[in-house]
Amino acid sequence: MDFNITAGEDVVVFHVASLVQDGLSPTDDDLAEELGEEVRPVLQPLMGKGWLVVDEDRELALSTIARHVVSSRTDAEGPRA
Repeated sequence: MDFNITAGEDVVVFHVASLVQDGLSPTDDDLAEELGEEVRPVLQPLMGKGWLVVDEDRELALSTIARHVVSSRTDAEGPRA
């Protein structure tokens, strides 16, 4: 897993984490509809770096390690706005 992510990637990771925590299973299309098409080029690097995983239904989720990192950062810094 590549722990070096950009600020834009960080925002997307925390957004996906928030959606999943709310019980949603977003796809890339869902994120593009919500955040704009410019989110699509951010998703592939996050998958390549091991932050996001995609299932057979194209639903995005955080990898196991990413869930731990997000959880640890949320605990230390409080929830992101």
